[in-house]
Amino acid sequence: MPVPDSLTAWREFVARRNVEPEQLSREKIAALSEEDKAAYDKSRFAWIGADVVIETKDLASIERQVHIIRARLAARRSTAGRTLALSGRAGVGKSTIAMLMGKRHERIERQKLGLPTDAPDVAPVLYLVVPPGSTPKMLMVAIARWIGLPVPRGWDAPTVMDHVVSVLKTLKTSMIIVDEVHNLKTNKSAGADAASTLKSFTERLDAAVIFCGIDLLDTDLLAGEMGRQIRARTKVYDIRTYSYGSAAARESWVELVAGMEALLPLAAHPVGSLTTPEMSDYLWNRTGGSIGSLCNLLGDAAINAIFTGTELVDRAGLDEVLLDQEAVRGQTDTPLSARMDTKQERGAV
Repeated sequence: MPVPDSLTAWREFVARRNVEPEQLSREKIAALSEEDKAAYDKSRFAWIGADVVIETKDLASIERQVHIIRARLAARRSTAGRTLALSGRAGVGKSTIAMLMGKRHERIERQKLGLPTDAPDVAPVLYLVVPPGSTPKMLMVAIARWIGLPVPRGWDAPTVMDHVVSVLKTLKTSMIIVDEVHNLKTNKSAGADAASTLKSFTERLDAAVIFCGIDLLDTDLLAGEMGRQIRARTKVYDIRTYSYGSAAARESWVELVAGMEALLPLAAHPVGSLTTPEMSDYLWNRTGGSIGSLCNLLGDAAINAIFTGTELVDRAGLDEVLLDQEAVRGQTDTPLSARMDTKQERGAV
C-alpha cells in the first residue's frame, strides 16, 4: 500500500474497504474462463497486498494509549501527556499501526460530526512523512503540500506555519501522525531547528500526536536539551520483534502465524499446517520474529502458489521466497541460545 502523500490520498485510504475474495475450490477455479480466472486472481492479489491488520497485543496496548490521550484532550488539559512515540526496528509494524490508529480516529470523528468519509470540510488526521535532511521550511512546506495549501516563494517557515495551523484548525484536525521521525538530525543546526519547529507546530493544535521512527530512543530527536523537552511530554512504546525462547513467547508467535494463515486466499491450503512446531520454528527462524517479514514471506509464497497452481503454502514454496534484508538481519541478530533453548524445552537434542 502506498503511503498517503496528500490529504486526498489519506481520505482514499480511510474510505477503502478491503474485500476478501470468495474462497473457491480447485474445481471451481478450473472451471473459470481465462478472463474470469484473471479477474479472480487479481482480487486475490489485492487481498494479499491489502492493509489487513492482525489484532496483536501491541496493537491493543497502543490503542489503549491513544484512548488515554484522546481523553486528556477531551478534558482540555495541558499539552503534557498527549504525545505517543512508536519506536522499533524496521519491519515491526510501526507505520501500519499508526495509520490504523489514524483511520479509526478519523472514522470516529466523522461519525460524531455526522459526515461521510469523503466530506471535504474536515480533516481529523494529518499524516506527515519527515523528509530526509529537513529544515524548518522544508518541514512546514511538506505539511502545506499535504493539505493542498499553496506556498508562495517568499514565505518563510513561521509564515507557512501560521497559515497551516489556521487551515488545520478550520479542518478540525485532532490527530497528527509524524512518520520517519528518525530523519530529523538534531546534531546539525538545520535538523535541530526543524525539530524545534515540529515541537512548536504540534503545540499550537489541540491534537493528539503520534511519532513513528526507527529506534527513536537512540536518535537525535530525543537527545540533548530539545530531546529532554520532547521526552518530558512523550510516552515511548517500543515495538519489538517476537521472541521465541519461552512457551509463552512461542504461543504468541503461533497465534500471529495462525491469524495470517487464516487470511490466505488459497483453494488447497490446509489450515493449521503453518502452526505445527516444525513450521513455527521455521517461520520464526526465517523472519527473525518480524511481523512485517512474516507478512511478506507468506504473501509472496501465496502469490507464487496462485501462479503455479499449487494453491497452498508449504515448506517447499516458502524456501523459494527471496527474503527482505530486514528478515536476513533478523536471522543474523538472533542469539543462538534462543533457538537452542527452544529445542531443549521440547526435548529435541
